Amino acid sequence: MNKKEKIIEVAKQLFRSKGYHDTSIQDILEHSKVSKGTFYNYFSTKSQLILHIIQKVDEKVEEQQNMLLLDGLPNDKQIFYSQLRVKHSIYGTEKIAELYNISLGENDEQLQKYIVNSHYRELNWLANRLIEVYGNDIEESAMDLSTHFIGGLGYQFRYCDQMKLNVNSSDILDYNILRLEKNIELTKQNHQTLFPYKSSSSYDNQDTAISNIQKLLTTNKNKFPQEAQEIINFILEEIQSSYIRWGVCEGAIRQLIILSSPMTGNEQLLNEVFNIIHKKNNK
Repeated sequence: MNKKEKIIEVAKQLFRSKGYHDTSIQDILEHSKVSKGTFYNYFSTKSQLILHIIQKVDEKVEEQQNMLLLDGLPNDKQIFYSQLRVKHSIYGTEKIAELYNISLGENDEQLQKYIVNSHYRELNWLANRLIEVYGNDIEESAMDLSTHFIGGLGYQFRYCDQMKLNVNSSDILDYNILRLEKNIELTKQNHQTLFPYKSSSSYDNQDTAISNIQKLLTTNKNKFPQEAQEIINFILEEIQSSYIRWGVCEGAIRQLIILSSPMTGNEQLLNEVFNIIHKKNNK
């Protein structure tokens, strides 16, 4: 375990035992036996440490969710249910939910940016999976179903914590999966839609995907700072190669999202590019 990994593991243990706000950087230094300079070489603030921890956990969730699809079909309900349980399981093991809640109150632009985009990606991922599993006839209502499921689940977990209820968290998840099935049945009978959704199926064709990425990034490149423009140029060059490394592109667009200031108003544009790249990377 290198020094950075040691800092992260010690910080996670202290956050769990003492609480985030009662854990100082000095506590982390003493328990990890590293110097202040070493800590600041990796993380400028405690908020940046939270950001790193959450990012790594989310990457682990995404990796395991994708692995479940390797030997199965996208429309397999049991695989879909297992994917929903993966996040629940990893978040429970890593005790990450509290850090997510704490992050909402942190005055850190990069952290706030990541959390906002993380919520959007989760909603969009679920909406796409619902269409793959339950068919195109629920496409328009997919985002309604997604927000209802994720929002309800989150508030039920918070309610249990606040009221100190002895309810198994797995039972809460299973209950919401059952309610999701019922909501899908109602959706098929009632065509009223609150948040009309259009899937990114039009990006399945590689030429179309490349064309849309180029159009979105080239047209708006000058709105970004120099460092962000360098990442944009990298993505534009990568998608012109004979063998496109979509995984590398996804890593680059994630970094671009973090770097982009909310003041530029580029969130929707970057999320759209992310969705195209993410879909190509997971085909």
